[in-house]
Amino acid sequence: MITGQAIISYPAVFEPKENLSGKLKYSCSLLFDKKDTTTVNEVKAAIDKAIAKGTATVWGGKVPKFRYEPLRDGDAEIASGDKDDAIYKGKYFLNCTSDTAPGVVDKHAKALMDQTKLYAGCIVKADINPFPYKNSGNSGIGWGLNNLMLIGDGDRLDGKKNAEQAFAGVAEVEDDLA
Repeated sequence: MITGQAIISYPAVFEPKENLSGKLKYSCSLLFDKKDTTTVNEVKAAIDKAIAKGTATVWGGKVPKFRYEPLRDGDAEIASGDKDDAIYKGKYFLNCTSDTAPGVVDKHAKALMDQTKLYAGCIVKADINPFPYKNSGNSGIGWGLNNLMLIGDGDRLDGKKNAEQAFAGVAEVEDDLA
């Protein structure tokens, strides 16, 4: 499925990072505004299809209790203390991974050449797929990360400024001698 607009968080899409199992994975978190009911409903419909597939092929005819919901509620996670970052307020989120590098393009569907353009807080659309799993006593719906499209800038989640912004107040004025 191709999602509507999302805020990307924890992007490890150009270089894989080690997950809790010690495996190198490409990954990111996608945050969807709860007011974007079109995207939220499309994600929920994809989850329902994955649950039906898992019930028929993976979980022996019944839906197990999931360790993590496939689409998590940021407000509920803040209330429970599982999350403490205000970025989750008013959002749903999901985590997606891949064994191989996802494709990353700009809003014109051209390969993103400048990797610094994609940072935690950017606005993206994602090509993701839900899949049922049963592994080491855990069952659920995982999300495969296939491709990302950078739609635009957003508020950086790490608070970092670019160099031009950081030094704007102390830069020397260029002399125009020409």
